[in-house]
Amino acid sequence: MTMRITNRMMVDLAVRRMNDRLTQFESSQRQLATGKRIQVASDDVAGMNTVLEVTSSLASNTQAQRNASDGIVWTEMADSRLAGIGDQLHRIRDLVVEANNAANGPSGYSAISTEIGQLAESIRSVANSRHQARPVFGGFVGDDPVQSVAGAWSYQGDGGAIMRRVSENELVQVNVTGDEVFGFNAGEDLFTMLDGLVTNIGSGASTRLDTELQRVDRALERILAGRASAGASRNRLDAAGVRAAADEVNLRTELSETLHADMAAAIMEMQIQEVAYQAAQGALSKSLQSSLAQFLR
Repeated sequence: MTMRITNRMMVDLAVRRMNDRLTQFESSQRQLATGKRIQVASDDVAGMNTVLEVTSSLASNTQAQRNASDGIVWTEMADSRLAGIGDQLHRIRDLVVEANNAANGPSGYSAISTEIGQLAESIRSVANSRHQARPVFGGFVGDDPVQSVAGAWSYQGDGGAIMRRVSENELVQVNVTGDEVFGFNAGEDLFTMLDGLVTNIGSGASTRLDTELQRVDRALERILAGRASAGASRNRLDAAGVRAAADEVNLRTELSETLHADMAAAIMEMQIQEVAYQAAQGALSKSLQSSLAQFLR
């Protein structure tokens, strides 16, 4: 059994070929116009999977960099506040030494006591400072972390660790809490100690100041430990930010190589498809002429 190829079949075949060439020609034009090699998933299924994965990784990377930047602000806030408290404690220590070593009259002790009281008030204000409406040293509690309750100083915050995710597998604590840095956990909080200094020096009772001086030194050590903790977190955040920035460059390079067209190759491909489309048009034209001549006979 043989199949007869009619003029209509030849025309239909020529039309399909021309349409195929037109589709390829349009595809090459889109690549050149958009600069993208992959327009839809069917252009390159494996390539599109890579594009989706890299795009997702870029989004995660961007968020990690934002988290690192926000974490750096937290650590800088904690460090600067603790540095200020440390400077004030050094001044208080100098005043305690002055009161302990000199034969001050009532007016002298009163002046030293007044200055320590003012410094203590400033320290309490800094201890309750906030960032983004949250206490810097209060963990997750919204109220002021250092409060006088029934005449006694207490820590009203918690030990909550504020964390920032800076990579898929790395979390960094960006805060320090007042229960540690202000001595509440150690049983000799900074604020009760300062009130005691104001009272003792103001009354001229300098015989216990050696003990109080040791307490000031221990308070300074806790402040330094808090600054060291904030500094260590800052170093981790800086390193994470550098890694994330380098990863972003690599991811964007991979995305560009996968998604974007080689413009020189795209121009050449478009020219090839244009010639092929014109050839298909010519073949169709001849088929139509032959069909018309057959019809007229």
